[in-house]
Amino acid sequence: MIERYQSKKMKSIFSLENRYEKMLSVEEASIEALFLRGIIQEGIKQELLSGHINLQDIVERERVLKHDVLAFVESMMAQFNDAKRYFHYGLTSTDVVDSAQSLILKDASTLIAEHMKTLLTTILEHAKKYQNTPMMARTHGMFAEMSTLGLRYLRFYEDLNRANLRFCASLEGLLQVKLSGAVGHYSILPIEHERFVADSLKLDVQRLSTQVIARDKHAAMISQMSIIASVIEDFVLDIRLLSRSDVNEVSEGFSSKQKGSSAMPHKKNPITSENLTGLSRMLRGYVTMAMENIALWHERDISHSSVERVMLEDAFSVLETMLIKTNGLIQDLVIFEDHMQQHIDQTYQTTFSQRLLHLCIDATLDRIESYEHIQKASFQAIQQQKPLHGFILENDFFKPIHNDLNDIFSQETYLLHLNQVFNDLYPKK
Repeated sequence: MIERYQSKKMKSIFSLENRYEKMLSVEEASIEALFLRGIIQEGIKQELLSGHINLQDIVERERVLKHDVLAFVESMMAQFNDAKRYFHYGLTSTDVVDSAQSLILKDASTLIAEHMKTLLTTILEHAKKYQNTPMMARTHGMFAEMSTLGLRYLRFYEDLNRANLRFCASLEGLLQVKLSGAVGHYSILPIEHERFVADSLKLDVQRLSTQVIARDKHAAMISQMSIIASVIEDFVLDIRLLSRSDVNEVSEGFSSKQKGSSAMPHKKNPITSENLTGLSRMLRGYVTMAMENIALWHERDISHSSVERVMLEDAFSVLETMLIKTNGLIQDLVIFEDHMQQHIDQTYQTTFSQRLLHLCIDATLDRIESYEHIQKASFQAIQQQKPLHGFILENDFFKPIHNDLNDIFSQETYLLHLNQVFNDLYPKK
């Protein structure tokens, strides 16, 4: 992953050195298990636990051996005397690699969780701040009914929180130790050995495995990550549309020395929202790769390995970047409440047409006739740029409801139910 879209922390988690450190952690936990099972004595255990990672040595050995795990094992064994025969005892390469990868993914997902918590907190704060800020909602890109900016934020909060819960659930079946051997039937190390290592590393144990942890679990995780990205894209698409010059209800933060266009000095482009849209596309692109990694030959082949070396680091880096950027976007977003009210006014009360229709129904007026009269009056109001209320009063068809119109055309009464939505979901403490 290029540095533009990767934090130092995430880069460190997926670094080659950390990969080998995590592999060593698996080996050391296995050594402890060998000691507890009476396979090795205290002196051998202490010698084996004294080893350390020499990254340069491992890399040089891999150039010759063409096998990274064997290069790691031989580099470690070179540091020991008689004890070396017990290093990597009873393990196959993927026992170490997949278990170590679980440790890496655990750290990466913990970092994601921190950023997710920050973003969700920010969204909810803004939802409450703008709970009663009226604006026009749009369907098919057209004015529909009046809503509030706070509800837009609250929907984003709910969507993102739901997506995050699914992502966390996908990790529960993935962050596991796998020490079942070359084909998954514990030919050398017993199940109890694997369970001890899992407890030591604070990971779960896969119920059944081949030579690898089943890759449908990785595919589920990547899929849920892509859904999080898509939920973010859904929100920032709204920002992009509301930022248009002819709408101008919101605008991304713009620093004093920032430039919007190389050719047009007047422009303020929604570049963060557009960047997040592109990153979302990138993350969704990994879903196909993750799905194709599920089908491996017999008990295992390594066609998934090269994909994961790129995909996992990139996916977590992109998602982390998106969470950070979205939080900053919301914090710096400029809200033009006056423009929102202007657009409400430009509907000339036609935004209340559904309420008016149901008032007619409650007054026993024919629904179809009521709809046709309201539609005609609404078109007149927009064309002549006059409030709908006047056209309703001029039409004898609406006489039965003339005395009940005041609340129908009131913004305050129209939005009262939104307060209940907020209070039901997030009651005041």
